[in-house]
Amino acid sequence: MWWSLDSRTRLVGRERELTTVRRLLRRHRLVTLVGPGGAGKSRLAAELSLGDAVVELEPVRRPDLLWHVIAFSLNVWEEPGSPLRETVRRALADHRVLVLDNCEHLIHEAASAVAELLAACPRLRVLVTSREPLDLAGEMCVEVGPLSPADARQLFVECGGAPELADSVRDHLPLAIELAAARTDVPARHRTLDAVIGWSYDLLPPAEQSAFRRLSALIGDFDLNLAAAVCGDRVDVVQLMASLRAKSLVVRSPSLSGARFRMLESIRLFGLARLEENGETDATFDLLVDSLTGTIQSISAAPVVTAGMDTWLASQEHQLLQAVGRVPRTDSRHTWLVAGIVHVWYLHRSYNEAMRLASTALAHGPLTSHAELLLFRAVWLAGFTGDEAAALRYAEALVAHPAMSRPAWEARGWNTLGYARGINSDLAGAHTANERSVAAARFLGDPELLMTFLNNHAWLLMRLNDLTAALAAALESLSLGVRDGFRLMASRHTAGVIALAANDVDQAEHHFTIALRVGAPAAVSEAGLLEGLGIVAAHRGDADRAVVLMAAAAATRRTRGSRQEEPWNRMVADARELALSSAGPRRASRAWSLGERLDHAGLLAYVSTPRQDGPLTARQREIADLVADGLTNTEIAVRLGISVATVRSHVTQMLSRLGLSSRTQLAARTARAR
Repeated sequence: MWWSLDSRTRLVGRERELTTVRRLLRRHRLVTLVGPGGAGKSRLAAELSLGDAVVELEPVRRPDLLWHVIAFSLNVWEEPGSPLRETVRRALADHRVLVLDNCEHLIHEAASAVAELLAACPRLRVLVTSREPLDLAGEMCVEVGPLSPADARQLFVECGGAPELADSVRDHLPLAIELAAARTDVPARHRTLDAVIGWSYDLLPPAEQSAFRRLSALIGDFDLNLAAAVCGDRVDVVQLMASLRAKSLVVRSPSLSGARFRMLESIRLFGLARLEENGETDATFDLLVDSLTGTIQSISAAPVVTAGMDTWLASQEHQLLQAVGRVPRTDSRHTWLVAGIVHVWYLHRSYNEAMRLASTALAHGPLTSHAELLLFRAVWLAGFTGDEAAALRYAEALVAHPAMSRPAWEARGWNTLGYARGINSDLAGAHTANERSVAAARFLGDPELLMTFLNNHAWLLMRLNDLTAALAAALESLSLGVRDGFRLMASRHTAGVIALAANDVDQAEHHFTIALRVGAPAAVSEAGLLEGLGIVAAHRGDADRAVVLMAAAAATRRTRGSRQEEPWNRMVADARELALSSAGPRRASRAWSLGERLDHAGLLAYVSTPRQDGPLTARQREIADLVADGLTNTEIAVRLGISVATVRSHVTQMLSRLGLSSRTQLAARTARAR
């Protein structure tokens, strides 16, 4: 839910504003809904149903994270060598309307971002909600103020208030009306929103007043566990939240992961003021920090970070960001909180931002006994952002860390060192570290961990050209019975790549296809599977199919931020060049367009369609004619303006497709067909 009022009631009395905003958005590119807190600006914006490009800024308290939040809201990720704001600009190029909700506390940063986006995206229109205008050229402001007396009475009654009390709240702000309607004894003297909130607070029992104050320390959405942590273990948090919700002091947020709530900003700010007045601010935030830290420590101690743990951490991003600002660096909890934020940004694939935060924290003083999770994540981030030396430095610090005395961290630490050594071209050292990680995972007895480490080791063994051992490791990882879709995709992909390296195209296709069918549809590794199937199609001379699959892979990488690795990226590039060259410009363009349009279901249907073993492509016929004329591969490459490797691959495919064994046979067959 990204609007300010609970959706239990319909929008009342805003027909004029709705009509005005729709008319202005047809003619102007920037429209701002301006009004006081509680006026229903966000609810009004939601009623317009302007699409999926909606950015909630209410929980954001760090101006430097504005582009990060916009990118996450749009479901786009950092691209290698490209600033995040450029990625956002590209993502918004085809959007019709972007909604920036609750900008008043980031007014200057929001204005700068909007000006940049409007300049870079000519088709984009922006709708803003704020307590003050952005003050940009061309901005059209629509004032959202109190309701008319008649509309205020109607809303009061629709919210459940007694009709005879409908004139009690005089400022006619929707939030004040809803709060007042939750009571049956509204005194006439309460004329303002602040007075209505204060009156509602004064009528709470002492225990609920205390809980109300403490809940105001939570920013954005929160769950029952976090509510219980700040309110105290002896509180019946379920009954408490039900009571506060009935009085409209908290609202329910839609969630697939259990009950979640939030305090509307005007109410939360009132509660924070009461928290400060009662001298409870430091103690309450201390409870919040302890709760967050304790959960992060338990996640760190687990053998595997599960999807449920990832989901919990991601849901706490704003709580973590405000908590870390209240804890000094010398406090061990600071490192744990930073580790939690870094992990969330890693999940969002905001690698550069996460790396900056991690390296800053790790550079401050000695590495203490509680830095293992931060070190672990920093290794992979350094690798993804191209700092191989830092990855190795952090990995060596991790294996020297006291946490390595625990079996789960022993396995994780050696695997991480193997990765760091591998990207630093120390393949022998990586082999030693990987073997220790696999042995530790076997001892631990965790199949998911063992599956991951065997898969990593299989990839390394392939780089060492030990295809027999690589295949054995990959097949063992698949034999463990793990049903996790992400791990299945990764292991099947590795097995498929090994099969390609061994020139077993049929087996490669088998692994890639199964992975696409049984894996996690939203996994970033889906791009690698599509590329693998594209390589298979290119090897078989099916250029159109190869182009379609390569295009689908490229689209997946753009939307999910996955990255290619050596030597895989070379294999992909060679196959893509061959397919595009074989198809020719017109056919390649059509095939590429089709691949970009296919969703997951469409891709499954496409790869399940039997391939067609048709005649040679136009490019292959052209090369065959030149072979028949006696030209060498080098001479053909010069004549056609393509690489020698592409010519060689075409010749190999033609021999395979036509059942021939030599260039002489190909030349003779071509000459007979002339």
